[in-house]
Amino acid sequence: MAAQRLIVLAGLPGSGKSTLAEGLSRALSMPVFSIDPIEAAMWRSGLARDQTGVAAYNVAIALADENLRLGLSVIVDAVNPVEAPRAAWRSLADAYRVDLKIIECVCADETVHRHRIEARIRNIPDMPEINWNDVQRRRMEYEARTDARLTLDTSVGMPETMLAEALNYLR
Repeated sequence: MAAQRLIVLAGLPGSGKSTLAEGLSRALSMPVFSIDPIEAAMWRSGLARDQTGVAAYNVAIALADENLRLGLSVIVDAVNPVEAPRAAWRSLADAYRVDLKIIECVCADETVHRHRIEARIRNIPDMPEINWNDVQRRRMEYEARTDARLTLDTSVGMPETMLAEALNYLR
């Protein structure tokens, strides 16, 4: 049996983290807790849009906590732009003494990144698609990472190649 793990995918919107999270979920038979669908559910429940950002992370942390408590591994799909959520994932992994594996997705080719954002349709109920200006704003807020991680430039490879690299890192 594989060691219990907390796998965190991070990166700007449109960087490929959700595609990779879904591939890892299928390959490893692990649940994915993704911030965007959690936040959209909060909006559908009547919570104000300006009140759900941190709350969605707290829900994902609670879901991951419960699954780790049960001895299961989990995958988290979230931008994780600043230290607070990053510290929360480290604390959770420490609390359960599980391996924390961080995979940061970047799309270094700005033309490819912009095209992805402008073309994507995620079909998350009540979650509007973001635009390129939103991504640029998020980029300005995104703090440089210093933790141990695998960084994948998703602009230079096919999703299958990125998945293979991620699975190799997780071995």
